[in-house]
Amino acid sequence: MNFKSAQPLTLDHAQAAKPRPARRPDEVWHCREYWTGDSRDGQYTNGDGYHYFEMKGSGLITKALEYYETEDGEERSTEVPELVGINWFEFFGFEDDELLEQVPEHEFTYVEGLIKKS
Repeated sequence: MNFKSAQPLTLDHAQAAKPRPARRPDEVWHCREYWTGDSRDGQYTNGDGYHYFEMKGSGLITKALEYYETEDGEERSTEVPELVGINWFEFFGFEDDELLEQVPEHEFTYVEGLIKKS
């Protein structure tokens, strides 16, 4: 007997990609992307967290933060100045914002506030 899978084994990302939402180039929005590995501050290894961005509708990053929770549940956040001023879409080569999760401004402000508490 010859069985065929109902689903393809690999996802064709070219067909699955959603176009970027229409935003005015100067519109400010907040989002985050998931990361794994070591934190920038060297305090957290082999972990995971989020990069938070404040960016213009065009993809220009105006603020960038790294966020993670320690194994003890302590929240940490640091600035990522090397990403400020670049266009996320052009730099990383993405046509859509599928990897970015839009977040409310108050969530971004909370994560930014953790830097001041440190």
